Amino acid sequence: MALGFYEDTYLNFTELTNKYGYRSKEHTVATEDGYLLTVFRILPQCNRRQRFPVILAHGIYDSSDAWIITGPKTGLGYILSNNCYDVWAANLRGNVYSRKHIRLDPNKDSDYWEFSFDEIGRFDLPAIIDYVLGVTKQSKTYYVGHSQGTTDFFVMGSLRPEYNNKIQLSVQLAPVAWMKNLRGVIPKIIARQTKNIKDFLYAAGFRELFAKQQFIHAISEILCQYFPQEVCGTALTLTTGYIRGSITSKNLAVVIGHILVGVSVKTLAHFGQLIISEKFQRFDEGKEINIKTYGTVIPPQYNVSLITSPVVLVCAENDWLSSLRDINILNSRLPNVVEKYIVPEPTWSHNNYEWGINATEYVFDRILNYFEKFNT
Repeated sequence: MALGFYEDTYLNFTELTNKYGYRSKEHTVATEDGYLLTVFRILPQCNRRQRFPVILAHGIYDSSDAWIITGPKTGLGYILSNNCYDVWAANLRGNVYSRKHIRLDPNKDSDYWEFSFDEIGRFDLPAIIDYVLGVTKQSKTYYVGHSQGTTDFFVMGSLRPEYNNKIQLSVQLAPVAWMKNLRGVIPKIIARQTKNIKDFLYAAGFRELFAKQQFIHAISEILCQYFPQEVCGTALTLTTGYIRGSITSKNLAVVIGHILVGVSVKTLAHFGQLIISEKFQRFDEGKEINIKTYGTVIPPQYNVSLITSPVVLVCAENDWLSSLRDINILNSRLPNVVEKYIVPEPTWSHNNYEWGINATEYVFDRILNYFEKFNT
């Protein structure tokens, strides 16, 4: 610790991998609509027969760092590398690593931020998948998503079903599609004012929230070094159902330095619309634009029955953002669910899948087992 703070709080992806002796490389992936995404590759620590690569997709406030910030013994990116997998940790448009475009400046051009998870599913994931398969010379890839990383996948599989042929298996941690039975009170309250909040923020010149360079990140980072459970643990409790102590104080302190790294207002508004509509549907732009864009007054629902690639759903009883009832809706409509696995730990909540004290035992070892079965 330096000045009482954990060093890993302030190290970026490549600095972290270098510190712990892993070989990583930075790649730039261009999307069809001009966004330039940073994807970090962690090379396998061993040489075995060629295996399918693994793409890791982060949640709404996260980045690629989410998969390694708990260290080499408990970070999924490291664990996969140790088990001879070629790991590709994605950064989706708008976060701290992927703030580039071929012509738009995220600090000056409001049009840069005119996207939600709809565009990420339609453009970012296909571009990343094609790039990874091109570099690795493989026909298919594994995919692990957390939270919005699962939403993005369900959008892609619905709107661009041809990509199902490129997925050997996907493991969806804390899957988010339907939000009809959301348990968190705060998101529900905020969702009721989705349009008003979006209009106000746009009028005030805000298209991006919770960015690395904004004050909320800096203050959260400092407070959580001193009071990880009391401040940041409480914030997670109020929003996700987090039980104090189920993520260690050290991990919680380090994690907060790596989250709140940029999200578009439109993405947050889209999730708000899902809560209010109780449907998994495309962004509601208003009657006139909906007719122009979709050909219908009401935005169409995502047809997840088109997701024919094998899917594992990993869920938990105490996850306030990804409720078992909503996952049951999703499960009933997906045609190729390998397993719906409920983590057998009553304290498990939305962020324990990545950083929880039992994540390796309950989730990561299981992911390795799934991959082993599909290594054919």
